Amino acid sequence: MKKAQLTETAVTATDADTATDADADAGAPEDAELNKAQVQNASTKSHLLVNKSMHLNNQFEDALSGTTAISAFIQGRLNRITISNVGDSRAVLGKRLKQDGDEGVGVAGADDSAVYRALPLSRDQTPYRKNERKRIRACGARILSLDQIEGLEPVKPEEDDEADFELGEEIDEGGDPPRVWHPTLDYPGTAFTRSLGDALAEELGVIAEPEMVTRELEEGDEIIVLASDGVFEFLTNQSVIDICAKFKDPLEACRAVISEAYELWLQYELRTDDITMICIFVDGINKQSVDKFRRESGDFDIDIPDEIDTNVASPRKVDTGKMGKRLTEMKLLLEENLLDVNAEEFDFDKLYNEKTEEERNCISEAIQGSVMLQSMSEEQRDLIYGVIQPVDVKMGEWVIRQGEEGDRFYIIEEGQFEVRISPDGLGRGPVKGDGGAVVHVYHGSKVNKTHPSFGELALLYSAPRAASIVAQTDGKLWALHRSALKSIMLGNAEKKELVSILRSISELREFKDEEIEDFVSGMHEETFHRNEKITVAGEQGTSLYVVSKGNCGKSDMT
Repeated sequence: MKKAQLTETAVTATDADTATDADADAGAPEDAELNKAQVQNASTKSHLLVNKSMHLNNQFEDALSGTTAISAFIQGRLNRITISNVGDSRAVLGKRLKQDGDEGVGVAGADDSAVYRALPLSRDQTPYRKNERKRIRACGARILSLDQIEGLEPVKPEEDDEADFELGEEIDEGGDPPRVWHPTLDYPGTAFTRSLGDALAEELGVIAEPEMVTRELEEGDEIIVLASDGVFEFLTNQSVIDICAKFKDPLEACRAVISEAYELWLQYELRTDDITMICIFVDGINKQSVDKFRRESGDFDIDIPDEIDTNVASPRKVDTGKMGKRLTEMKLLLEENLLDVNAEEFDFDKLYNEKTEEERNCISEAIQGSVMLQSMSEEQRDLIYGVIQPVDVKMGEWVIRQGEEGDRFYIIEEGQFEVRISPDGLGRGPVKGDGGAVVHVYHGSKVNKTHPSFGELALLYSAPRAASIVAQTDGKLWALHRSALKSIMLGNAEKKELVSILRSISELREFKDEEIEDFVSGMHEETFHRNEKITVAGEQGTSLYVVSKGNCGKSDMT
């Protein structure tokens, strides 16, 4: 009901502004488009009018509640898009980069080898931004984190707080963002500096006026994403675009991003924020049609505001984010566990089995969406293909029970699976009964090539499951055991050590790094018993030996 009222108000405001502009220019052609200034003026009036209407509406409480907003106005005949942003929802453009042999413009998701660069079409309005902090403080508000409010962290002088934090390329690692507070009281505590409908926050400078970007779409602009902040809590702009680029259907792209974001929330938090997304695939830019229209109706200048430069992307950074920092710590813990003499035994050869090409493709697609497994080397992925196990499940069967210790990671090949969470399962052992409320449903499909995954943290360490997974339909899963991953990682660690040893041999220094790695790939393990001869003096040598364990020495006869 609330959304319907807001939408109707915004459309009415835009129509009224359009009529005024048309009356002012009676000589304009009937199909003339609004220019940049007219569109942005109409958008600003719409947002302010919606904000005022929310304050006057007695059907909901606006004292300490409101909403952020991100919207796109697309002028198809001009290949132009205007983004209006209030708050910390976000708009991102996926631009296809030209590669050798790339002819013309493709269709988003149609080419698996295509590379996309994420360009921001909005900038989060939060206290992380220096200019927004200054504006809020000028209204008398304080900028403090929750830990600072509670006295757990010192309050920095304002002169020591000059940095800008670029959300979108970076993610808040600490999880305790700066917030807006009353000069003396502990409210409202908003983590954004602009919103619609926040009456008390508005008195402290949290305004409803949007920031806008108008951009002319060009060749390579193929993916447009509008999403709420819950999508970007653990994912950067680039990671969202990378996921979308794998799909031919924008709806399937949305489902994949939402599933990934939701799973990360379940893994790292006891709650989830709003996770909402719109994905648009631009199938082609008709520049000749635009040029013809402009000749007939007039051309309009485009100047991008300096505040948000959408044409020049900063150097791409490694997409680690908040979960990356935690996963790095867990990987170190896992490497320590590899040296643990009490670690579980694993028979790699017994579990290994060949997969069909179709099965390998399914597993490969799911691994690409996995935060931890996507960084695996090609050799490691081949080993994972061999040891990952098929699991057939029936409707109503429990795959994971909340509170139990996990040791497997699952990829869905086919079927639907419910995510259930019960408060009784938090630290009190395995849940009983129906497992609690259904909070999410995973959809796996070979036809649509969608293969979500769950239980990834079980690969790193033994911990109680945060949720239960129950099959809604008959289906098929692929399960990777933690011990199998440990074995794969241990083998890789040994090879890295061998590369380092060979590089230290003076006779091999003339060889390139890749040649040394080829040597290591061709090496195999041999076992010798006490007093057994490894080489014999006078015989022609054909092998290089590196001592892995034990001691050996020369004698006069060898």
